[in-house]
Amino acid sequence: MAIPASTIRNYAPWGNAQLSFEVGGPVLSTDPTTGNQVQTIECVEYLAALNIQAPAWNGQPGIDNSTYACTGRLLNPPRLDPRITNGSQAEAIINGYHGRFEVVFDLAMDTAVYRDIRQSLQGTFRVIGGPIDG
Repeated sequence: MAIPASTIRNYAPWGNAQLSFEVGGPVLSTDPTTGNQVQTIECVEYLAALNIQAPAWNGQPGIDNSTYACTGRLLNPPRLDPRITNGSQAEAIINGYHGRFEVVFDLAMDTAVYRDIRQSLQGTFRVIGGPIDG
């Protein structure tokens, strides 16, 4: 993740989530093996304040105890890039744990309301491995 430490410090203690989305870039390039035009990939990074809910796991078969529901707000930048859509996935570090975050749009929120505030963010976080060192 390439969010500067100074930006993270500016939002302490709320900036607990770093999200890195890969989206199609504005430029086409040529694939050297096929010669076809392909869209470049651009990395868009966000700092967010997310509240994590523990999985509802009671030892039942089929329940995934590594997936957490998340709700919160974007901090920096304050709005999602329009290329990020419902179901988009990001590499994430949340509360010191590495994993994958999947966006779920809040379709009930009035668009006129969130123009003037930091965009709300919700989705699921799947932990991959243990805590990040350092």
